[in-house]
Amino acid sequence: MPRRSPYGVFEGASSDCAPILCALGARVRLVSKRGARTIPVQQLYRRDGIDYLTKRPDEILAEIALPPAGRWKTAYRKLRRREAFDFPVLGVAAALRFERGAVAEARIWLGAVSMAPIEATEAQSALRGRLLEDDAIMEAAGLAYPRAKPVDNTDFAVRYRKEMTPLLVADALRSLAESR
Repeated sequence: MPRRSPYGVFEGASSDCAPILCALGARVRLVSKRGARTIPVQQLYRRDGIDYLTKRPDEILAEIALPPAGRWKTAYRKLRRREAFDFPVLGVAAALRFERGAVAEARIWLGAVSMAPIEATEAQSALRGRLLEDDAIMEAAGLAYPRAKPVDNTDFAVRYRKEMTPLLVADALRSLAESR
């Protein structure tokens, strides 16, 4: 089981913020006495349950920079034990940009189903150039399924969390289709 992080919301395995920031294209600035570096937020994480951040011990996270929202539409869905505040056992962040009614760009990131946020690249590719209709949504949701590789770190069954992945992806995408 991953150790608890002193960095709170940036803990990769069970964070709400990590997949959302990845989907938004955020960058983080890390500062130390040696200088500063700015990296895409997804490069902050590694797939290691113990040593899961690329942040050096002497660095502090000084800034989170978000690109302009522009015409991006976003959605986040979360599977959790309680309805009140709780960490996710599965998180889905979706960001889509539309042109002439079709999906021009798609970013879908999964959280809490691996040691770090996972980009659902095949699902993203399936949406590009298409209208956000049910067939495209279901295809993308199905393509996100194999990307989820939950670890046994909650009281939810690993298989259940994996099986919920396409349902939450589809729900997030449907909410974006309805908000247009």
